[in-house]
This record gives sequence, C-alpha cells and structure tokens, in this order.
Amino acid sequence: MIGRHGYGGCSISRVTATAGIAKGTFYLYFRSQQQLFDLILPTLGGEMLASIAKAIGDENDTMKVERLGCTANVQYTAEHIYMNRVLTEAQHYAPDVYASFMDGIIKSYVRSLRRTLKYGARHKASDRELSLMATMIVAARTKLLLQIDSRNAKIPGFLDEIIESYLSFVMCGLDL
Repeated sequence: MIGRHGYGGCSISRVTATAGIAKGTFYLYFRSQQQLFDLILPTLGGEMLASIAKAIGDENDTMKVERLGCTANVQYTAEHIYMNRVLTEAQHYAPDVYASFMDGIIKSYVRSLRRTLKYGARHKASDRELSLMATMIVAARTKLLLQIDSRNAKIPGFLDEIIESYLSFVMCGLDL
C-alpha cells in the first residue's frame, strides 16, 4: 500500500478498508497511525536485510561480500520496488525509526568490514574510520538503489551496471 500511496496516503481508513477490517480492529493492534508507520521500515527493511545476509552467508573475502551483498540488495529492490519509497518516505514520516535503521546498517557494515579487511591499507583502521567509510558506502549504495524503478529494472543490463559501478566505487574507496 505504501508503495502505491506513500505514507501520506496510508490513512487508517485506507488501511482498514484494504485489510477488510473495522477501524476499531486497527486500534486493537496499533495505538495510532504513527505506531503503524514506526513498524513498517523495521519490518520490511528487516526482510530485505535478512535476504542480503542469507546471500552473503559466511563469506570472508571483502569484495566477494560486497558483490554478494550488493547483488542481493539490487535483486531485492528490483523485486520489491516499494522499498525505495518506504525508505525515502520513512525519513519524513518515521524519522527516529529511519535514523535507528540506518545506524544499525552502518554498525553492521563496520562489523563486516572489521571481519573482512584482514589485509591491505585498511586492516588497522579505527572503528571511527570504518564507521565513516561505512556511512559513505551505504549512502552510495542507497543512492544507486533509488535508480531502480519498475520501468528500468526490466532494462537488460541495467541492474548489472548498478552492481558493477558500486563495486568499482567500493574497491577504489577501500583501496582493494
């Protein structure tokens, strides 16, 4: 529903009508529209992150992790186009949840970098440096994912171009 109407168009009346329930039933589960909004990104984003984690598995090579993770992220976004709208609109409609979600992604990314960057120029980077690098990498990936919509996700080679551009950027940034 948010993919089509956005958070702003996701009124309690629309939610209950779509679900085929009475408004009173909505309030058995949620105190307010905001409580519903605050659950959307963690729920849908959690599903996306779980699919990425599954794709990465136990891989320890930095570039393989990046390729597997980015590929899974791009594929998930192409299959669930609404995620771009959920993510961008959450900044306005659920800002605390959005900030927490992004902080969690960055912290997870730092752990991954610490685990995979065993050699090379960055292997002794401080947690602060890795956090700043993770922030830049996550921002780049997020911006690239926003290029995916229902029209261009079907263009042959488009998704591969996003993945390869991202990997080139990360490889240079991590000095790999």
